[in-house]
Amino acid sequence: MGTYVQPYSIADVLTVEVAQGWTKETAVLVGGVAYVRGTVLAKVSGKYQALDPAGSGDAKVAAGVLGDPADATAGDAQGLVIARGAVVNLDALAWPAGITDAQKAKALADLDSRGIVARPRGFDGGTPG
Repeated sequence: MGTYVQPYSIADVLTVEVAQGWTKETAVLVGGVAYVRGTVLAKVSGKYQALDPAGSGDAKVAAGVLGDPADATAGDAQGLVIARGAVVNLDALAWPAGITDAQKAKALADLDSRGIVARPRGFDGGTPG
């Protein structure tokens, strides 16, 4: 008998959702890219795109996390974005190549300011025993 392997799902990224229908939203992703689940996103001119810490303006400000993979190679596409009120798995976030520790810390602070807190899977917040 074969071994069951659970498919990679949004639950691997989104560990706590404050309120269904509020935490996630369907949004437009900028075309030209095949996005992977967990991509840290920026919001530029009303559309989400992969965070670009070396970019300018809003492109370098983290604004959400992609909940499901999305193929936008042929143009803008719809995607499921974790936009607010959530705890996400820090280890499941997809970062741009070459991101520095300082840029990652700034992006995590940006997400935190939107109510998206990144914690390692299994983090219990230091609950006293």
